[in-house]
Amino acid sequence: RAVRSVLLRKFPGFTSTGHALVFLVYVAINFTLMFQNLHGDLPGSFAGRMGWITACNMALIVFLALKNTPLAFLTAYSYERLNILHQAAGYCTVFSGLLHAVVSLATLSQANALKIMLLRPQVMGIVAGFTLLIILTTALTLRKRYYEVFYGVHVIMFMLIMISLGLHRPYLGLKAVYVFIFTACIWALDRLYRIVKISSLALGNTATINPLPHGGVRVVVRRTPWRAVSGSHVFLWVPKIRAVETHPFTIVSTNPLELVISAHDGFTKDLLSFASENPGAVLRASCDGPYGTLPNFSKFDHVVLVAGGSGASFTFGTALSLIRKMDKLTKKPVIHFIWIIREYEQQGWFAKELTELNASPHISVTIHITRATHSPFPIPKDDNNKNDSASLTSPSTHDPEKHSPEKTISSISSSTFEKSIVRGRPDIAARIQEIVSRTGMQETLIVAACGPDGLMVEIRRAVAGVVGKGDRSVMLHCEQFGW
Repeated sequence: RAVRSVLLRKFPGFTSTGHALVFLVYVAINFTLMFQNLHGDLPGSFAGRMGWITACNMALIVFLALKNTPLAFLTAYSYERLNILHQAAGYCTVFSGLLHAVVSLATLSQANALKIMLLRPQVMGIVAGFTLLIILTTALTLRKRYYEVFYGVHVIMFMLIMISLGLHRPYLGLKAVYVFIFTACIWALDRLYRIVKISSLALGNTATINPLPHGGVRVVVRRTPWRAVSGSHVFLWVPKIRAVETHPFTIVSTNPLELVISAHDGFTKDLLSFASENPGAVLRASCDGPYGTLPNFSKFDHVVLVAGGSGASFTFGTALSLIRKMDKLTKKPVIHFIWIIREYEQQGWFAKELTELNASPHISVTIHITRATHSPFPIPKDDNNKNDSASLTSPSTHDPEKHSPEKTISSISSSTFEKSIVRGRPDIAARIQEIVSRTGMQETLIVAACGPDGLMVEIRRAVAGVVGKGDRSVMLHCEQFGW
């Protein structure tokens, strides 16, 4: 358990120390292959070896990027959990590709044979090299701030590099072309499969969009993808907003499919703008999915769900799924639900879901409001991270989506449920430790979380601290898109 405690912790540049360790093993394998059994002309042999390593790494990074990856069926890792390894392998591929180019040029220069670089296969190699540099530059500069631009450039550059690499080594006798054909085929098949799924679900499908307080949007899709469950995610396609783009969002509930989206920039910003100008608008839409692998939460004695902001789409979906099948379970887990939001009005994002959660005796709900600038009730400060919170009881007869933020909050606070609300950020480590201390020695507990990077790091550190003590069985599940 001491080892697992270390592996769970955040490592700079990686989701966890475990991911970093996997990457180090991968780098070690690459370095071993770089120098293993070199023969003949050493520089030329080394350049060729780097070319082969680059080709094989291209196949690997595409395999790790597949949305419909076989690993999702064979292991507990779907594509979004592999994305950090896809990125790390991508940097290694750029390094090996550029090293191949530099050593090749140096070898040709020493042999006074640089004119070979004017031949078409070598020109295509140069094109591939510059394409790698463009991919590297955009990954470092655009990925975080302008993801939509980065993704478009990324896909175009990938197609260009596959074509140029195929023309760089076009001869079947050299065998490298088989690697490029295989890589292009698995990528194209994955894309084709996704297009078929979106197209089939698009027939007669629509989405109803409504604005929510403080930059939220509720999207209700008429048709639900096969096997969709609350807590998994789909790629939403709304051609009125973006004709050739799909974007991932977590499913809050199914039948109908319901998504709650926090607007930031790009697609979500435009979606909010349209919803604000046209509340209740019905648009043509479709989905690709579902994606994501979830633990079997019903096997645990205690389930701790922690979310920040719109990350609650995952925790609400998970909690509702558990509650709705609770009568069929022999083991009925106790659910501890913690939601951290900035403003009181943001509760309106999940008004119906909050009502359903609080009607269940198997769940305790605590909402932390970090600003609480407008509240119809006095909200106590969470000084010692205890449950000395205010209970609000109310009655609701209105659909909060069809009213202004003020009416939304009024309807929530007048519904017949009680929920704990406290002011200020929670001490996550103390809360998790408190919950764990209340469990029996033989009981199992899982912490599942979704939210901003800072919150996820805090949760990893908190769970790692509990695991390191070794006196309870504690698991961790972080729902986090890897881009």
